[in-house]
Amino acid sequence: MKRNILTCTALLLTVYLATLLPTAAFAYTPGPGYSGTPINYGGWLLGRVYIEIRGVVENAPWAKITVTGTDSSGKAVSDLAYSNGFGNYRAYLSPGTYTVTVNYAHYTQTYNVQIKTDQIYYLLNIYIERPDAGFKNYLS
Repeated sequence: MKRNILTCTALLLTVYLATLLPTAAFAYTPGPGYSGTPINYGGWLLGRVYIEIRGVVENAPWAKITVTGTDSSGKAVSDLAYSNGFGNYRAYLSPGTYTVTVNYAHYTQTYNVQIKTDQIYYLLNIYIERPDAGFKNYLS
């Protein structure tokens, strides 16, 4: 009986040393995708494009939205987006200062935008001002 207990104890000790002990001896190393420097996330530039047609403010489908500027690291950024059929648009931008230019039906509008670090979104609703429509009277 003593011999069986001794054999069983020796077997369990051997299994423990062979399987569990070597895995605890290795130090944790981070995965290959981590560089050690924090990432400054930006945010979405989103909104809707409007234009006044025959006295009614309507959505501007398929407006061309060009974003140019520099991000927080000094890198030049240029992005192009189009509004969808309902006038909605979105573009993801890293932190930085940008100029947003909107072209729609031979009208051009320009805005300055600053995206901050960890900003979830920046809402920019664009109203195309037509000089022949008296658009400013509708907004006030």
